[in-house]
Amino acid sequence: MVRLRMKALGRRHRPFFRICAIDSRKPRDGRPIEELGYYDPMARNPESQTVLDVSRIRYWLSVGAQPSEKVQVLLKKAGVKKPAPGEPWRLAEAPAAPAPAPENSAASAPAPAPAPEAPAPAAT
Repeated sequence: MVRLRMKALGRRHRPFFRICAIDSRKPRDGRPIEELGYYDPMARNPESQTVLDVSRIRYWLSVGAQPSEKVQVLLKKAGVKKPAPGEPWRLAEAPAAPAPAPENSAASAPAPAPAPEAPAPAAT
């Protein structure tokens, strides 16, 4: 069975964990099938504590992977849920934000093209 669990890295008094899809029979720090993000409990910024690849986590949950208790808590905080039957696991990409319009519209308007000049008569 595939489990979503944390792989311990870091050093003494400075924990760091990678969230991985790994076979449940493998050791804690064994080779994972896929790395899905990380958790840094010592990070000062709460937004950067947990970084998850949500679409891949949804894929693994849709094919039957079971999260560990700690990973389940992190997923709940991030709002990641198992996709419903028939629902695609891949999240729709958010459309890119349009570029902000310049404040001075007269300055940003393209200059009119100069009128073409008539050719000079050829000297004989």
